[in-house]
Formats: sequence, structure tokens, C-alpha cells
Amino acid sequence: MARHHTKTLQQRQTEQRLSDDKDRAVVEEMASRFSCSTGVANDFASQCETRIEDLDFDLICSDLALGFWSDPPEAARPVVEVLRELEAERRRHLAALTQLRERLLELTKGAPAHHHLTLPNRALPGSGPRSALPRPEAAAGPEFRAFR
Repeated sequence: MARHHTKTLQQRQTEQRLSDDKDRAVVEEMASRFSCSTGVANDFASQCETRIEDLDFDLICSDLALGFWSDPPEAARPVVEVLRELEAERRRHLAALTQLRERLLELTKGAPAHHHLTLPNRALPGSGPRSALPRPEAAAGPEFRAFR
């Protein structure tokens, strides 16, 4: 039977420092990208692309499900109507994201839109790697907060 090993104070401090260093590196990398207009435009265009890929798959699933329910019985019609609304909303969202992605990418091609912000070299009081990133439970909707 394995014995429970209690970490020493030094081990816990080392792990905390490594975790803080990793968080700081993530924040610094994000600040570097987000302080450059081209970098932030490319990053958000990439985020659009990820959502577009997800929506493409969702639309394939919607088409398949609606194909099964092309002639629904009366009792199932409300469900099918909502599925059709959801499909239409996904198509609208896909079109909007596609258009925004293209606009962002177009802005990265020319020098006129390229600009770098000057960021402070020191952290503001009370800010640090942990406060710079949103807490997952704060970002989650109420339906997911119960799973923390």
C-alpha cells in the first residue's frame, strides 16, 4: 500500500513559483500579441476560424437531424420548428463570423493599420498573472458553475 507523501514547504513554494512563472509567461505572450494591431487581428481571425469550423460541423448535424424529421408527426413539430430556428441562427452566425474573419485578415495585410501599443513595464498594484486571467467559474454560465 502506498504511503501518502506530504510535500515540504519548499516543494510547495517551488511548485507555486513554477505555476506563477507559467501564468506570467502566458499573460506576457498575450500582451505581446494583443498590443500589436496585426497580432490581435490575426489572433481574433484565428478564433473566428475555430468557431467557423465548429459551426460547419454543427450545421452538418442539423442537416442530418432535420433530414430525419423532414415530415414530423404533429406532436414533434414544435421540436422540429426550434431545430430549424437553431439551424438558421447557426447559418447567420457562420456568415457573420466569416465576414468578420475576412475583414480582420484584410487589415493585417497593410501597413496603415499596423500599430503597437506601449505597455507599462511593471505590473499595476494588485495585478499579477492570476488577476490578469479570468477565473473559469466567472466565465462559465450558471449552468456550469454547479460543476466546479
